[in-house]
Amino acid sequence: MPIRYDSVLVGALAGELARTLGGRRVEELHFEAATRQVSAVFTGGMQLVWMLHPAAGQVLLQVGERGRKARRARGRGVLRHAAQITNVAAGPDERRIAFHLSPVGRTSVDLPLPAGREPDALVLELHTNQWNALLVSKGVILAVAWPRRAGDRRLYPGSEYRPPQGGRLWGTSRPGTEEWERWWEAQEAGERARALVRDVSWVSRLNVDYVLGSDLAIGQDASSALERLETLRTAGSATPPADRGVEAWALVRGDSIQPYPISLDEPDAEPSGSLLEAMAEAAEREGVGPSPSSSGPDRSDEIEQLEAALRERESRARKRCTALERQLEQGNESAVLRSAGQLLLMNKNRIQRGDSEAVVEDFDGSERRIPLDPSRDTIANAEDYFRRARRRARAERELPALIAAARARLSAIEQAASELAATGPTEDLWQIAGGHAVADRAARVSGKTGAPLPYRRLVSSGGLEIRVGRSARSNDALTFRHSAPDDIWLHARQAAGAHVILRWGNREQNPPEADLRDAAMAAADSSEARSSGLVAVDWTRRKYVRKPRKAEAGAVAPDRVKTLFVEPDPDRVRQMKEAGPDAP
Repeated sequence: MPIRYDSVLVGALAGELARTLGGRRVEELHFEAATRQVSAVFTGGMQLVWMLHPAAGQVLLQVGERGRKARRARGRGVLRHAAQITNVAAGPDERRIAFHLSPVGRTSVDLPLPAGREPDALVLELHTNQWNALLVSKGVILAVAWPRRAGDRRLYPGSEYRPPQGGRLWGTSRPGTEEWERWWEAQEAGERARALVRDVSWVSRLNVDYVLGSDLAIGQDASSALERLETLRTAGSATPPADRGVEAWALVRGDSIQPYPISLDEPDAEPSGSLLEAMAEAAEREGVGPSPSSSGPDRSDEIEQLEAALRERESRARKRCTALERQLEQGNESAVLRSAGQLLLMNKNRIQRGDSEAVVEDFDGSERRIPLDPSRDTIANAEDYFRRARRRARAERELPALIAAARARLSAIEQAASELAATGPTEDLWQIAGGHAVADRAARVSGKTGAPLPYRRLVSSGGLEIRVGRSARSNDALTFRHSAPDDIWLHARQAAGAHVILRWGNREQNPPEADLRDAAMAAADSSEARSSGLVAVDWTRRKYVRKPRKAEAGAVAPDRVKTLFVEPDPDRVRQMKEAGPDAP
């Protein structure tokens, strides 16, 4: 599981890096596009490696012999002159760390920088799905690990560097009690979590539950929430108060851990010596490290999969553009349908029920043949034409916008395909290729190597894929490695059984009820409660399922759970199995 960054973690990490690296001399700096790594090699055999691959995110500090070996293996860097780190800083409520550099002495270089320009800062941007590293000199980008557009920002060498804009409330100062209470009361109780993440500085999806409090009474108490917000602001400060000291914790997230500067009151959180130590533990658990072979998924295989996904998306987008443009070329079809209905009503006394066609005089005096439904009378046929005309008129009004959106989509896919060779696989490119493509990568690799998948595949009545775990260990693999965050996770309540995943990539809406019930029926049938008359099946988004530390295989702790009650139906499950790709 990759590291998740928010402004609290970034601020605390900047403070720790400033205390650890301030004043040290950087002899080499490497941007490794193939593996999405940034490495700084220091005098004395120390190396800092930031793994910016979407599947990683850890930052590792290697010292002693490991740092010297890494230095010998890497060779030259992207600096023209050696540089000293004068400060490491992160602004309030930012996910951006700036290493301020002061050139000293001479060193070798293998990546040309503009003549006469030396970097005054190495900037790490740690926004969701947009991790990047840039060398900046007086507001101009000299080098960038991932050349790209980010909204209206151009992150290319030679472009002006503009930091991402924030703007949430109370970034630099604690809100007054009355001001906070007014804001708090203005939010609906059920929408406070969303409003906090959207509007309030220092709050993120990582810590919003902590701000609200686990107890209902605390969750409704504005003053308690304000105190917890102040705790986050203090934890995210690069220079915490002397009476507080420095903290670092390892928060359990499934089989992985999330470094964080406070425990968030999570019972299974464990203290760590530092955030960097917690990062090292997270990397060890994930099996990633600062070598190209282990920094993320196999690059050649991932590129091949991503190219195929982009080609498929491009073909579908092109067909949609063609179909919409063809509809636009048909002209004002709604007027033709409407006039047919009007002519039928004008000639209703001359048309007999059972006729398959009406031959009438058109408004311009010509003869016109109008197809009819023989089983319906003239008025019903006319109403059908009017209904089709209204539907067609709505489509005609929407067609220009739909065509523009389809063309923009096609252009984005074509641009993504062209960027792939330069940037390598990125989370943004995978999202353009399709929401389920990321989670399907492991399944495709398993299929190629002949390794069995940890789940059986069924198909719901609405055509959605349902994945059913084969064993306790397979349940863990299915839930944490073969599903996407917004998929639906299901399990029979208080009964041993399979984890079930309903593939669903829409974070804004829940799946159709019929598909959800099909998945619940699969969960009930794959549990020890299958012989009961009515089975309670819990369900939630997969991203709300975590694995407690040292828990047995298959044991998880779901959150935000809802419950469906279904009657086990082996015949229906058999039908879904026969419709799936694993059917014999």
